[in-house]
Amino acid sequence: MFELNVELLEKGGVLMYPIILLSVIALAVFFERLFSLRESNFVPRDFMERLMEKLNNKDIEAAKTMCAENRSSISVVASDILKNLNLPYSRLMETAEESGRYQAKRLERFQPTLQAISTIAPMLGFLGTVFGMIKTFLALAQYGAGNAQPLAAGIAEALITTAAGLCVAIPTMAFYYFIRFRSERITVELEKAASRVMNAVVKED
Repeated sequence: MFELNVELLEKGGVLMYPIILLSVIALAVFFERLFSLRESNFVPRDFMERLMEKLNNKDIEAAKTMCAENRSSISVVASDILKNLNLPYSRLMETAEESGRYQAKRLERFQPTLQAISTIAPMLGFLGTVFGMIKTFLALAQYGAGNAQPLAAGIAEALITTAAGLCVAIPTMAFYYFIRFRSERITVELEKAASRVMNAVVKED
């Protein structure tokens, strides 16, 4: 199998190397996002329950301490809210929204990378197709149609690079939508949690 892969790599031409590099980057990004995009990293439930208990009891200082000791996204948003309770409600809402947007950006990290790879990989494959066909026509002009070996080499390069580009692009696009769906779901949970904090600190006694 390894020998077959090496043979395909050689027959595919120089464009096989950037295509393989893109596949490695796509896999690395996917596994990093798969590990990082967990709800516990952004909106840990146990932390939220303890925080809401403090806020419902009007223990603002204890809530601030909890937020300072936690590294999740909701702790940052809640901390920004609690530090600005002296602001008018409209300004406090703006502060919460701005902090939430900043934390939501963390969820979108590397998504453009996956999207770019899913676009670039097939383009490199099609470029390899063009190179392979050029080699085919040059061989045809030089050797004529009677010598099949030079013609076959150019056609093989064209087909292999096209297949390689698509083999990278298709799963990468699937990775992108999977990661995007997960990040959007966590964003919704983050917004809900931020709303709970806001409702707790501005409700009337």
